[in-house]
Amino acid sequence: MCYSRQAIPPPVPNRPGGTTNRGPPPLPPRANVQPPVCSSENSSKPRENRVAGESLRTPSSSNPLADSQVNSDNIFQSPVLSNLKAPPSVFNKVQHPVPKPNIDDQSVDPLETNKFYTNMLLDDNTQPIWTHPYSIWFSRDPELFGLAANHTLASQRVFDTTTNPPRFYFNPTNIKSFVFKAREFVSSNDIKLEFRDMKHMSMCLLMSLSSSQFIEFPLVQGMGFVTAIYHDLGFELRSAVGFRSLERISVNERYGKYNIQLENNRNWILYLTSPDYSFPQDFQISLLDSNTIISSHKINGLICQLSADSVPSIDMAAGCYPVYCDLSGQTVDEHFTNYRFNYTVAGYSQSGTTLMYALPHHKAAFTPEMQEREIASSLDSTVKGLMTGYLTNSFDMQVQVPQELGFEPVALSLNKKADYSQEKLSKIREAAVQEVQLSDPQQESNIDSMYFSGKILAKYAWILYVTHYILHDENLTKELLSKLTIAMERFISNQQVLPLNYDVSWKGIISSGSSSQDFGNSYYNDHHFHYSYHVITAAIISLVDSDLSGVTNNSWLENNRDWVECLIRDYSGVDNDDPYFPQFRSFDWFNGHSWAKGLFPSGDGKDEESTSEDVNSCYAIKLWGLVTGNSKLTDIANLQLGIMRNVFQSYFLYESNNTVQPKEFIGNKVSGILFENKIDHATYFGMEPQYIHMIHAIPITSASSWVRTPNFVKEEWEEKMQPIIDQVNDGWKGIIMLNMALLDPKFSYDFFSQPDFNRNFLDNGQSLTWSLAYSGAFS
Repeated sequence: MCYSRQAIPPPVPNRPGGTTNRGPPPLPPRANVQPPVCSSENSSKPRENRVAGESLRTPSSSNPLADSQVNSDNIFQSPVLSNLKAPPSVFNKVQHPVPKPNIDDQSVDPLETNKFYTNMLLDDNTQPIWTHPYSIWFSRDPELFGLAANHTLASQRVFDTTTNPPRFYFNPTNIKSFVFKAREFVSSNDIKLEFRDMKHMSMCLLMSLSSSQFIEFPLVQGMGFVTAIYHDLGFELRSAVGFRSLERISVNERYGKYNIQLENNRNWILYLTSPDYSFPQDFQISLLDSNTIISSHKINGLICQLSADSVPSIDMAAGCYPVYCDLSGQTVDEHFTNYRFNYTVAGYSQSGTTLMYALPHHKAAFTPEMQEREIASSLDSTVKGLMTGYLTNSFDMQVQVPQELGFEPVALSLNKKADYSQEKLSKIREAAVQEVQLSDPQQESNIDSMYFSGKILAKYAWILYVTHYILHDENLTKELLSKLTIAMERFISNQQVLPLNYDVSWKGIISSGSSSQDFGNSYYNDHHFHYSYHVITAAIISLVDSDLSGVTNNSWLENNRDWVECLIRDYSGVDNDDPYFPQFRSFDWFNGHSWAKGLFPSGDGKDEESTSEDVNSCYAIKLWGLVTGNSKLTDIANLQLGIMRNVFQSYFLYESNNTVQPKEFIGNKVSGILFENKIDHATYFGMEPQYIHMIHAIPITSASSWVRTPNFVKEEWEEKMQPIIDQVNDGWKGIIMLNMALLDPKFSYDFFSQPDFNRNFLDNGQSLTWSLAYSGAFS
């Protein structure tokens, strides 16, 4: 079971702050797998009348990512990481307890674990997935079995009525507006589910009766139609809501168009297209009863498409559907990067394009060429505002990127760089001497959690940065570098309390702990949170070691590079041909952020609890790219950070002028846990306001200033944190006060520079040295 809609705190992992550990999740952590393509060359099933996407490109006078540019300058062009060899032998090979789904090849490709469609791959395959704007799931209801589809309106959202602002809102699930089946399917036991072409933004589902009789469902994020292709099966469409009426609007040489009114007063459009694009005039569909629509006879390869909107311009896309999305990107200059979702489509339409829906952050980033493709159609998403329809085979976008973000302290939102007085340097040195000389990173990090050990190691790594690059104290630097490299060696040699394994089933680096240990790491929960702290530590050690040893002597980096890049390949593999890890396990390019939930079913889909640790995961990759001289890696991380800023400011962090989230909800200032289907202003480890707000702030680094604007910090402080700050007497207090450096650095510095500063106010991943160095840099 999973926490769904009760007005109680959601169970699961404990987070930092007032707790000593994040604790085991009372519910199984999180779930997922990988997006595919319904391509004929990747499937043993026939794929009649496929039309290559290249012949269906959207007409455009110009394109910021022209093919010649994409091929030559594409930042995603493999190889990005030069070494894609097998993981180091220190990782024991294990089979995962969660069985792989029924796929066409059980041995070759790594499987995604944190993607939009993973819910459907788990248990009995009946959990919903969200392509947006639609939700889709397999129903085993004896009376209504088949592939169900639905779209919810904003007016259907359910808000908490016990608090103001409401603690949560959710969308109703499992409303079977439509259920695709075939007349030949007598029971759900007749149906074999097969999952094909699973990629990171798409997959294809087959409901098969035999090798020649099956229904094919290409599932792509943002798809404008719910599309089903019937192969040697009779069309049947059912509804638990009930059909009030079925009206044939038009039949032409290409398709039949029908209006379906449901008993809930929703009107949907059904398009039926024959595979030879010559629609037979004798083909009829009719109401068998108030819950069933059937066809007069079979058409092998019949394309059935449902649209939740009825604007006439959608007709131009009827018969064409996406099957795969290819990601490309190009650095424009030091401030901007273009990126494109290029959809491979199948079928035929009058416009030569399919129908896609964009989320608000897509629309805000669209290049001018996209305006001519927009149509007067909009549909509500579940938790990310209003989606806009486009007749297009690509999304072309441009975002500002933090090119100047590196290791050194900067306050990007304040446009300030580090500047220290001698008085501040003395204060920082005083803290550093104490923290270095009294520290034992090896012992402190010897715990049963990759997450908490990573936080501790990264804490000392940032102290190391300060001693070398701000204090220029070689003795302190060498002392701490020695301690930190010894501490890291335990993890590199895989001798920690819970060693890591290599999972040969789904393919990834997982904890040897149980599903309830370390926040479900062994089930692919939170990998981007956990491993990024270790990557940052490795980047800073490499930087300092190289500086001390001489530019030509990068011995620590070269000796340990494979281990570090294995962690990166696990949570954010950048190469699409890596045989050992999936591409972009955690990061969802359509939604614009990562999902923390791994191989656990969830009634409300994937979720994300910490935007700041998501930022930290990409910041880690950028720092590793900088220290290894890998410009493609830094460009990809910059792009992710650029996208995240827009996404988090739209959907997770709410300034008073936010127009995306419901107006009654933005008073919460932060989302709390954002699921695919609901938002719960809570955490998995408690309901204290400092937990809910500051889990979106830790760790405070230069990257924080890229996402958390001074105005947001001001509003959050005045409305939420200032009223409670005097009652917070643990590590959350230090996080709150260092967060204030993003708004008022002097106020923050004055807090940490008090002569009698209480170190109990420091989180276990936070040092006084870094707190003084960061806040003091700009005050």
